[in-house]
Amino acid sequence: MTTVVAEPWEINVTRHEDKRLAGPRGSWWFTGALPVAGQCPGAGTDGCLTSLALPDLSVCTREGALEYFDNSWALTESLFAGLQTAEAFYRPPAHNLRHPMIFYYGHPATLYVNKLRVSGLLADPVDAYLEDVLETGVDEMSWDDLSKNEMVWPSVSEVHAYRATVYRLVRGVIETMRFAPELGRPVTMDDPAWALFLAFEHDRIHLETSSVLIRELPVRLVSAHPSWPAPAPMRRTGSGGKPAEGSVPRNAMVPIAGGAVRLGKPADFPSFGWDNEYGSREVEVAGFETSRYMVSNGEYHEFVADGGYRRPELWSPEGWNWRAFRNAKWPQFWVPEGPSGLHSYRLRTTFEEIDMPWDWPACVNYHEAKAYCAWRGARDGRAYRLPTEAEHRLTRELPAEPGPADDPVMRGDGAAFRREGVNLNLAWGSESPVDHAPPTGQGVHDAAGNLWTLCEDTFNPLESFAVHPYYEDFSTPCFDGRHHMILGGAFVSTGDEASIWSRFHFRPHFLQQSGIRLIAPAEVTAPAVTGAVRSAAPADARAARERLERALLMHCGSAGETFGREDHPLMAAHAFPQRMAAALLREAERAGARPGRILDVGCAVGGGTFTLARSGVPETVGVDPSPECVEAAGRLALGETVTYGRGGSGEGDGDGAVLEARAPRAAEGCRVSFAVAESHALPAELGRFDAVLLADPLGLPGDPAALLGQFTGSDAFLGSGGLLLIAGPGGEDGFRPLLDGVFDLVTESDELAVVGGRGRRFEVLDTDVSVWRKR
Repeated sequence: MTTVVAEPWEINVTRHEDKRLAGPRGSWWFTGALPVAGQCPGAGTDGCLTSLALPDLSVCTREGALEYFDNSWALTESLFAGLQTAEAFYRPPAHNLRHPMIFYYGHPATLYVNKLRVSGLLADPVDAYLEDVLETGVDEMSWDDLSKNEMVWPSVSEVHAYRATVYRLVRGVIETMRFAPELGRPVTMDDPAWALFLAFEHDRIHLETSSVLIRELPVRLVSAHPSWPAPAPMRRTGSGGKPAEGSVPRNAMVPIAGGAVRLGKPADFPSFGWDNEYGSREVEVAGFETSRYMVSNGEYHEFVADGGYRRPELWSPEGWNWRAFRNAKWPQFWVPEGPSGLHSYRLRTTFEEIDMPWDWPACVNYHEAKAYCAWRGARDGRAYRLPTEAEHRLTRELPAEPGPADDPVMRGDGAAFRREGVNLNLAWGSESPVDHAPPTGQGVHDAAGNLWTLCEDTFNPLESFAVHPYYEDFSTPCFDGRHHMILGGAFVSTGDEASIWSRFHFRPHFLQQSGIRLIAPAEVTAPAVTGAVRSAAPADARAARERLERALLMHCGSAGETFGREDHPLMAAHAFPQRMAAALLREAERAGARPGRILDVGCAVGGGTFTLARSGVPETVGVDPSPECVEAAGRLALGETVTYGRGGSGEGDGDGAVLEARAPRAAEGCRVSFAVAESHALPAELGRFDAVLLADPLGLPGDPAALLGQFTGSDAFLGSGGLLLIAGPGGEDGFRPLLDGVFDLVTESDELAVVGGRGRRFEVLDTDVSVWRKR
């Protein structure tokens, strides 16, 4: 006899079977306001519920807070009313990286209680067991972290009763709370009422993440409740599950003018915000080009049909490992019809399968987006990537100091967005055509909404970031360089998530309602010749790109990425910029000096610069004549990942491998910055430094006399006692005569360096390294 052992989730289904969970959900399900017109804020006469506008805390009344709470609560219960049978609540997602839906049904309610207790608005728990077991979700640390869901969960009826109790309790708190009219001023983050708005917005975050998990469940386990917003009816489909002529909008690149960008939400802005939104950062953004639309399903179909999921050279190492582990062959929500090689697909929305809308944006994760960029770049001969946070800000065309009138989600509910053609704040219950929303003045559609825009930046704190005591671990655990930002919101984003200030983040393998917007460097043009415009010489662009890729490999590549293995005989030559920075700091320590400012001349992409900042130097400045290197260094400093090609520079690796460069974060309180400058003509505004690093293994760039004369003939950049590290030939024909009488030699050594490399051939340099002290 064969014994069949039930899975833990199957035991939960058997134990908690409830016939009321099959079929249409009746009014008994709703523990708050019924989602019908006249009873629930946001319910329309068409029977559909949508989101209210984000409250303006400078004028929000008690009645306004009650309406927003009822709307938030009803939206969650409308979404979960679409789960059919107990299996839908207890079956974990196929990837097994998140809790089953029963957790997310109860979790928002427990947070109301726990945060109201933290703020002093409640004294006691409602149900200590549920407020423990349903308190903390999971952040999937890796795509193969499967150690979840092996427990007995509470029943749906238990959680349902708990939600009913919490709903009444929270309403009671709101009815006694002082809001703007009673305070005579806006509600601020120092007020107890802030905890209420925090809980409202947390509810709305999980409305969105739960919509993704429901979209991942088998379609037989879901059926939309009539109150849930319907999918967008606008769609261009093909025949036989493939794109038809005219079904895919032509997606051109449009220029975006560069400029200064200020990131960060002012502390006195009158809407709720999460802690990571506050602070500030000034960023100077070079001009760039962006795709007019988000990448559509039709465009992404070309990548899939061309074998994009079978070509490791298009993927980062981590991305390829994820793809192989999941055996991904197409996006998660694409439903194949027929054999995989036929490339015929339908689309899974939150609650149903429909004919593929080829004009809707492709919903993918970061790994898939980056692979698409690599594929599309190779096809078009462009260096495509995802946008940075600052670039995304420029595409939205916001004023330098936005006010409440500039944040659309504070002005209108989902129905108003639908009338304007913008798919945000639950205007629709699905994606919509990429060319449906009205364009910005620069011609960009969906600058906000439809799907979140995946970004290059890893999640990072702005200057003056401070944890809020009501939710101490909301942001800080994710400042780890492993969470990539998503910006702009999606169709299901509501409230603060749909705000212009929203900054959210997920691991690169995590699938959110997110899509691709292409970014490319602005194409340089020569002066017009008899009416024609000529692009910059392709050979020059290729050469610049190759120089940048060599610099990224030298400054950021691991030993395995550089040599193909960790035990290569040339290991001693690896990480030259980092070794030079460490050598300079060692000599400073021996001298009892603590440099406050260090200048890295010829910094390339900042391998040495970042090492100095990581080591605790309060301010480090890197300068380099290459705009491409400085741009890459600046992106790395913001926590972004910079992808680059290697062209087969290691043993055992095929040509065209795609690598990812990341930089270590500066130590607490330390600043790092970069500027374009010729080494022999440093800008006077750089000021004076305590030490200077000249660590190009190829030797001093340009004119050594002019370069070193800036330090010997003046104290403008380096004063008495300052240290100077130089890599390069220093004999009678080298730089030593240029330093005589002004600097004293402290130490010297020979150091190996590896530059570039193709196949199994590496350029190895034996470099003279010396440290000098200025008299």
